[in-house]
Amino acid sequence: MSTLVDAVQQLRTQLLREHEQAPGLFGEIARIEALLAETYRNRVLYEFLQNSDDAGATVVTVDLRLPGTVHWRNNGRPFDAADVEALCRSASSTKHRDGGSIGYRGIGFKAVAAVAAEVTVASNGVALTFDRAAAAGVLGVSDAAQVPLLRIPANVKPSTIIDGAAFTLGLSNAGEATQLALDPIALPFLRHLRQVTVLRPSGEQRLVCRVEGDMVRLVLDGVEATFHRLAEGDTVVLVPADVHAERLTGVRGRLACFLPLEDELAIPIVASGDILTDPSRTHAVVSDTATQAVLRQMGRLVATALRDGPSAVRDRLWELLMQGEDLRTVAIGGDGSAAAAMLTAISEELARRPLPFAFSEVPLAPGDLPAVFPHGAPPAIYAEQYASQARALRTVLGAQTLRIEDLLERVDNDQLTEGTRRNLAARVVDIARAQGRALTPREQGLVGKNENETTLSAVAEKGSAVPQWGNQAISFSGAIQRWRAAEIAVLEFLNALGWHLKDVSRQNLGYDLDGTMPDGTLVHLEVKKVDGRDSRFALTNNEMAVMISGSARYLLAIVIGDESASQLALLDPLKDNMPRERVCRRWDWEYTDWSRFAQILA
Repeated sequence: MSTLVDAVQQLRTQLLREHEQAPGLFGEIARIEALLAETYRNRVLYEFLQNSDDAGATVVTVDLRLPGTVHWRNNGRPFDAADVEALCRSASSTKHRDGGSIGYRGIGFKAVAAVAAEVTVASNGVALTFDRAAAAGVLGVSDAAQVPLLRIPANVKPSTIIDGAAFTLGLSNAGEATQLALDPIALPFLRHLRQVTVLRPSGEQRLVCRVEGDMVRLVLDGVEATFHRLAEGDTVVLVPADVHAERLTGVRGRLACFLPLEDELAIPIVASGDILTDPSRTHAVVSDTATQAVLRQMGRLVATALRDGPSAVRDRLWELLMQGEDLRTVAIGGDGSAAAAMLTAISEELARRPLPFAFSEVPLAPGDLPAVFPHGAPPAIYAEQYASQARALRTVLGAQTLRIEDLLERVDNDQLTEGTRRNLAARVVDIARAQGRALTPREQGLVGKNENETTLSAVAEKGSAVPQWGNQAISFSGAIQRWRAAEIAVLEFLNALGWHLKDVSRQNLGYDLDGTMPDGTLVHLEVKKVDGRDSRFALTNNEMAVMISGSARYLLAIVIGDESASQLALLDPLKDNMPRERVCRRWDWEYTDWSRFAQILA
């Protein structure tokens, strides 16, 4: 005990001598400390959490019950002389990147200077107090602002031996304590820490993390959130297994460098790895080569989970993707974000090792899957309510499509559920009508099982005339097969008919295409994709506002169906009081009975 006290006293003497030799140095250090403190201001507790984990602590207690005071205690490794010196100097951490520690810059602890007027550290039988005003008196400096808080221990004395280390902050502003918080997502990626207890005047909050093989359980005040765990070295991906975990994850997911960052991943997972972060420790530096490698590793973990199975994590991950956002905006954007980098890695891995199942042109009930995909397939991507999202994911991931004709060849009609046969029959009728042909014997057998379907004689009738340009027939289904993006297919098709349109879909204008109709009328076109004429589509508030108040004519280009069976319809939503319904999802305007108002072009 006395040895460490003596070592700290010797360090204090050395720091005082340095000030005598270079009086202006401390003023410069104080200004650097102030800058670092403000940069890290919102991460004070996270820095304590990180340091505790690096010290091997398994349990932490944070006491915020006394006004203007934060008391932090961990049961980690006691301080030694090198640790004390690291506290007193900047960028002199005893830790190194890739050395088994989360923190390595040696500046994170300086975050306390943003909120604290006094700091006391007690460990291994010694207590040292940092106080800027007291240190200024020791140094003979009249302006305390020219003295760094965490440089000269104003007081060093023996203390009671405790397990680990204790830190007491006297806050500059008593109200700061109410702003200090820890995100539960901070715990699953730490190496040692498994329990955090926060004591507040209002009561006790306890967070416990248990890693059990390929599952992680976070228990917050008795409520458990469960995650599937995918890992490769220090790179870990957590897939929410229940609604409590979903709430912690969010629909756009979370990125962490062991501790949570402010970056999102566009898909509802939490992923962590040894990535480079900016000085504030809140964002990943995506341009860093090592960070890019970790993001690719995260993408491979996700792709493997999506592809391999059957398993609970595979089915759950597909279900979450179906409920998430349209990833085409991330894939097309190319904005250099962590989300875009990881999504690219997922797509590249699935291109290298494709999915063992295919997306379907028609919804499939869970009972159909064993017959259609004997080796298993995730039920969510075939659910009718997720049809639009499934198309988007198929495009982003470059996945294969099980076409209707292939489905009819692969499975006998009697092997399918009644609902699937009914949907399949309706699509077969639509395809035959669009192609102007009669049903094949196999198709006739399918449609014949559904008394309410369109009669076969109606199917055999030719559809409307195909629009002509010069001497060459223009096929919209040909355009949609050349382009995965519906906007580009509509652009190509209408421009071939004499329209003059350009793609403005990335500008968030409330429409996708802009230009003139063949007669010179200014027009905005919003492109929507639906499965059939009885499918719904929605307009956002932004699109609705542009439609109502815009100076140009506003039309909807409705792409019906997929590839060879696709059709294009033009719709003026302001004409004929076409019915719409406002729904409380994102306050979209939803259109249901729209097909009888539309003009089918092709």
